[in-house]
Amino acid sequence: MATITKSVEPKHFKEAVQIKVWNDAMIKEVDALEINKTWDLVELPRGKIALGSQWIYKTKYNSDGTIERYKARLVVLGNNQIEGEDYKETSAPVVKMTTVRALLRLVAANQWEVYQMDVHNAFLHGDLEEEVYMKLPPGFRHSHPDKVCRLKKSLYGL
Repeated sequence: MATITKSVEPKHFKEAVQIKVWNDAMIKEVDALEINKTWDLVELPRGKIALGSQWIYKTKYNSDGTIERYKARLVVLGNNQIEGEDYKETSAPVVKMTTVRALLRLVAANQWEVYQMDVHNAFLHGDLEEEVYMKLPPGFRHSHPDKVCRLKKSLYGL
């Protein structure tokens, strides 16, 4: 527990960019976003606004308290979206605790083994129908500075 409580996660990009493990985590996150074709780099169409983004940093731990990995998550500042223009409705699939309890009762009754897993980048499975543009993530540059990301898949914050 002492390891967990003494670990300090950066609050801002300017802090994180100076630390190798957080730089590596940001690169890994952007690589995953690009591999999953989360966005296309395009010119911002006239009359459209590109949303900003920020990095959220989290240290993930194993059950014995050792560090499993450093996670950098890119979050879109979706609080600037306009209903009907940038999005139509909001919803998030959430399981109810009664469903979890029923499943665990079934597992216990049948003496099945239960495994826990952490799904990296689970949000990448949500395709976007709306036109949503995002400025390049903090710390990442393109040879054409006027380019923005046209999101094809959902990101945290939308």
